[in-house]
Formats: sequence, C-alpha cells, structure tokens
Amino acid sequence: MSQKETSQMKSDNQVINKEEQLELIKGEFSAADAKEILLQLFGDKIKYHQIRNLSSIERFGEEDVFSKKRLPELKKHVQKIHDLFEKGSYSNATIKIQATVQIEITE
Repeated sequence: MSQKETSQMKSDNQVINKEEQLELIKGEFSAADAKEILLQLFGDKIKYHQIRNLSSIERFGEEDVFSKKRLPELKKHVQKIHDLFEKGSYSNATIKIQATVQIEITE
C-alpha cells in the first residue's frame, strides 16, 4: 500500500482517500490513434472551458477568469500535437502515452 493510500479517513464505513492517482491513458498506440486520442482529450477540455466561459458571461455578465486564461494554453498544446505528428514521419511508429490524473482532496 502506498503512502498516499495510507492517508485515508473512515466515515460511515466508507473509506475516502485524501489523494488518488488514476491512470487516464496508458499504452502504446499507432501514430494515427495517438494523435486522435490526444486531440480528442484536449478538444474536450477546450469545449469544457468554452462552455464554462459562456455560462459565466450569461449568468454573471463577465468571462470566467480561469477559463479565459486556460483556453489559449490548451490551444497551444493542440498546435504542438499537430506539429509533432506532421513534422516527423511517424506513420509506422509506435507511440507510448501515459497520462495520470492526480486528485487531492483539501479541506
């Protein structure tokens, strides 16, 4: 059991981890599949922030500060993905991708 797993709270017979790591992507992919996976993932995050920003404008009359900052960062990552797969000749390459989501509960 890892140190993170040992920092747990018990409440009503349920175990709640204060920290958790979840593997989002782990594997080897063809270049086409790797590109598609990465573009879909970043595209979904972009859509999330666009909707969050639009919702903030409609509800409060102002843009969401965090989403406004995050959108250009995500769009730069999308461009890097396009550049990576267009510059090299990776059509026959195997691409290894690992993405872990770390969740930390703070009170």
